[in-house]
Amino acid sequence: MTAGAPHDSPVLLLGAAGFLGQHVAATLRAAGRSVREVRGVDLAGLDDRAWDDLMAGTAGVVNAAGRTAGTLSDLTRANVLLLAGALDAAAHAGVPLVHLASAAEYGRTPDGHAAREDGLATPLSAYGASKLAGTLLLQQAVHGGHVRACALRVTNPLGHGMGAGTLPGRAAQQVLAAGTAPLRFGPLGAQRDFVDARDVARAAVHVLDLLGAGHTVPDVINVGSGEARPVRDVVHGLAALAGHRGPLLEDAPGSPRSGDVPYQRADLTRLHATGFTAQHTFDSSVMALLGPVPAH
Repeated sequence: MTAGAPHDSPVLLLGAAGFLGQHVAATLRAAGRSVREVRGVDLAGLDDRAWDDLMAGTAGVVNAAGRTAGTLSDLTRANVLLLAGALDAAAHAGVPLVHLASAAEYGRTPDGHAAREDGLATPLSAYGASKLAGTLLLQQAVHGGHVRACALRVTNPLGHGMGAGTLPGRAAQQVLAAGTAPLRFGPLGAQRDFVDARDVARAAVHVLDLLGAGHTVPDVINVGSGEARPVRDVVHGLAALAGHRGPLLEDAPGSPRSGDVPYQRADLTRLHATGFTAQHTFDSSVMALLGPVPAH
């Protein structure tokens, strides 16, 4: 909470309708916090006065808005320009800001290597490049003393509400509907650092409160499990939970990203140094893909 702000001052949540935004909203409300949600607004096109109106009386900002796909202009507006406006407005209002960044900013990392926040970031996609550009803007604003902010580099979040455009979300829908029919996926051997969406939300609120209380927080912090697992574990875990009895085949065309980034794991030294501890296991994250959002 921002120093001097009332305890019931709302947290401004950008991207509240998105997958992670919904989990952040649920986490805040479960803690008895007020949330000012922003939905259906072209945030990248707001002028200074509109931003000031959104920020007025808030305890801080969580930016869960953004795009994962689209044209270069789309990605730049959603992942760079929107954040730039939010950073300027947070600086003007004197409130802290937490931004949900992405481990896609790192690009390819060697097998067995845990990506560190101060390591080389060489994204391999337009999405990753746009997210890195946003993180660099945030770092410049922090280092210049303009704003209290932190970018959380989130690995691969899992949880209720994932869309069919993601492999876990699509797999959850398919195993529930398939019965004994075979299900076909691309190769599932790529290893990813899966993290529960509820823990991502908890980390965002935790860091926002640290910033608001005046604690020194790194400008970039990884949020993940610190463990690399084959994507296959998600699909087979879903099938077992759903009682799917048909074959699971890996003979469909694969994802280009799986080939470009066959291994991902985050170093969590900075996250743990803030006092944060994850609450949810991989198995509970997979289970959440199939049912309502459990308590945060």
